[in-house]
Amino acid sequence: MERTSRGNVESSVNDYLKRNPELLISMRMGIINISKLARKISLEMEGYNIISIRSALNKIFMENKLPETGRIEKLLADSKITLQDKIMVITTNKKLENINFVSATYLTDSFVYIIDETKNKDLGIPKNAATERNVSSIHIFSSTEIIKTPGFVMKITERLFSYEINVLQLISCSNETIIIVKRNDAIRAYEALMGNK
Repeated sequence: MERTSRGNVESSVNDYLKRNPELLISMRMGIINISKLARKISLEMEGYNIISIRSALNKIFMENKLPETGRIEKLLADSKITLQDKIMVITTNKKLENINFVSATYLTDSFVYIIDETKNKDLGIPKNAATERNVSSIHIFSSTEIIKTPGFVMKITERLFSYEINVLQLISCSNETIIIVKRNDAIRAYEALMGNK
């Protein structure tokens, strides 16, 4: 059997983690057993020594304790975060007129509107439109520094992932981020993003 070099092991383990990003997130959060993960990877990747895999995982773990993390945490802590109920998401194949929306996304073959139900009484929604009710919106207003700071949106999704909250929609544009979650997850999602504020 051909001996694999350290670089090959690290590269293969890195590729494995890229295919399974939840493992990398768990490593960053410090909630994964590196030895157990090394055993799992060794069973799936033949020809690699478990000690070499564990060594590669430890190196990747140290490299992923990014110096940016503290900066990202501060940016999120300094952001204004609001929670809004009575939100509805409408997906339709044609543009809606005279609608007061929080956000509108124009996709290749559809239009997605996030609307405040209290400001839209008579919507005239087309019959073929898909609507999502019982959802809430979390609106994050951040400094413009997030535009040049990689990892901000990832930090948001990591926090929600750690609370086992599913993101229905996420829109990030410039220094504003809008997240749509189920209404019964809204308070926990808000608390997860507020952290220790």
